[in-house]
Amino acid sequence: MWRKQDEPKPTPTPGDRVVSPAPERTQNLATSPNEPRTAAGHVSSAIVIKGELTGNEDLFIDGEVKGTIRLADGNLTVGPNGRVTADIDAREITVQGKVTGALRGRERVQIERTGDAEGDIVTRRVSIEEGAVFHGKIDVVRAEEARAARAGGMTTSTDSKRRFSNPAEDSPE
Repeated sequence: MWRKQDEPKPTPTPGDRVVSPAPERTQNLATSPNEPRTAAGHVSSAIVIKGELTGNEDLFIDGEVKGTIRLADGNLTVGPNGRVTADIDAREITVQGKVTGALRGRERVQIERTGDAEGDIVTRRVSIEEGAVFHGKIDVVRAEEARAARAGGMTTSTDSKRRFSNPAEDSPE
């Protein structure tokens, strides 16, 4: 059989270099509320941040943060090595490390068995696993109160709140 001979390929010069575009970054968004979302940002154990963190995506903190954290539509996870001294406002908050400050989870606050939280919690749903450490008060609010609090601050009516508190703080001296 006859075969076409290969033509010699020219050797590239430094000016002829072809750079392909970087692949587009895809974001893993949950399709349902029960499906877990992956963390969009990560503060590793060697990082220390002092100041205000704000954003709209999920954040995983395994380092040290001092200040305030506000994630409008994101979830915050404080990893097992995380040390946070901050008031936190996020859609969902999961504590696996140490947190000192007020926690406002518009949907849920979860303190896992390795978690240690000190401060008041305001949320719709709360979960504290066996073995977790918690010092503070918990205000569980209804969905409409959470929406009102998000729209106009933290004002809620006291007659519709269910209050759970630490019995040691409520006992007479």
